[in-house]
Amino acid sequence: MNVQLLSPENKTIELQCIPVFNGNEYMVRAFDERTIHFFDTLAKKILAHPGINRLPEMVALAFWIRKANLNSIKEENNYLFKQTHVQLSPLGKIFHVCPANVDTMFVYSLAVSVLMGNKNVLRISERMDAPQIQIVFQLLNELLVQPEFELFQSYINLISYGHNDSISSYLSQKSNARIIWGGDATINTFRDFKPAPRTRDIIFADRVSAAVIDCNYFNGINESDKDFFAKKFFNDAYTFDQKGCSSPQTVYFIGDKIAFDNCLYQLAGRLSEISKGKYETDISSLASLKLNQMVDDTLADIITEKVGDNYSTFALLDKDNIDKNLHSCGGGYFYAKQLLNIGELKEMISVKMQTITYCGLNENQLEALKEMAQGEGIDRIVPIGEALNFHYIWDGYNLLESLSRKVFIK
Repeated sequence: MNVQLLSPENKTIELQCIPVFNGNEYMVRAFDERTIHFFDTLAKKILAHPGINRLPEMVALAFWIRKANLNSIKEENNYLFKQTHVQLSPLGKIFHVCPANVDTMFVYSLAVSVLMGNKNVLRISERMDAPQIQIVFQLLNELLVQPEFELFQSYINLISYGHNDSISSYLSQKSNARIIWGGDATINTFRDFKPAPRTRDIIFADRVSAAVIDCNYFNGINESDKDFFAKKFFNDAYTFDQKGCSSPQTVYFIGDKIAFDNCLYQLAGRLSEISKGKYETDISSLASLKLNQMVDDTLADIITEKVGDNYSTFALLDKDNIDKNLHSCGGGYFYAKQLLNIGELKEMISVKMQTITYCGLNENQLEALKEMAQGEGIDRIVPIGEALNFHYIWDGYNLLESLSRKVFIK
């Protein structure tokens, strides 16, 4: 069983028995056909499982790890395999510290690493107890005992444990790289666990994301297109309760006051209707959470008023507020700000800005947005509806390249 919980006693002994630490032989090459077949089989099992195959995040995951997509990724990175005097090699043993707020991320992190031929141990949060994740654990275990996939038992090892310095320190020392997804607090914690001198750290710090909507475009499209757009926005924001680093916290509306009011009220109403039918949450707790956030924001002179209801709340930013790193309480609580043109967005960009999703921007507006990504800040610019779509280029890293080693041969 490669998805396991460490028992309270003898953790160090158990760690030494994890298959990832059994020898230094690497039989799997980068983009090995066996690896692609393994993840393609997992994708088919996810799509065939009645308990999870209707969940958008699970469908998205399955489509990302299917054979056609993985081969496409290989083609996009073909240059890595054709460098003169360079042989691509696995980086080695990778320790993944996986996030609890986006519970499918561990599979993406794992897939990218195994695709490069690395052996992996993933720390899974004890809070990741959702039924759909337990099903994924079950499917992984079923695959790993099949004869054709047994070799991956030393490449795929998932463990769950609470805060334990000795375990984290041991894994940090034994690994050739650490992928730390947990944000600033987790990064600072794991930096206290000194890794080996050549251990490579790939870190994902706290980030904020935003959406940009051209009001005249939104107001001009037909009702069915507005509904379709609202559904895409809903998926970006509500899938992980707005806790994903790429989910929008602030929405910038481009247009004059009349266009802004029209767009804002229509979007808030549509999101509320969608949420009532699709958003599984305790509305009383959500109302209390948002009320507390609004009180705090009002007392801090951050917002002036709100539009919407308990399902979809837009808190209007004070016109003089230029806080670049606002992060809401989640659950459909958005900061909203009117801009007269795309150029005004430049003052809102900080080094913590990760993803900007957009709707209705023309070619000139998009070019202006791309220009703002020069230097620090803005790692992703994608259409609304694609905020949560994982890509092997994330937070400025090409993860495939970061998780490989180049051997010079002449």
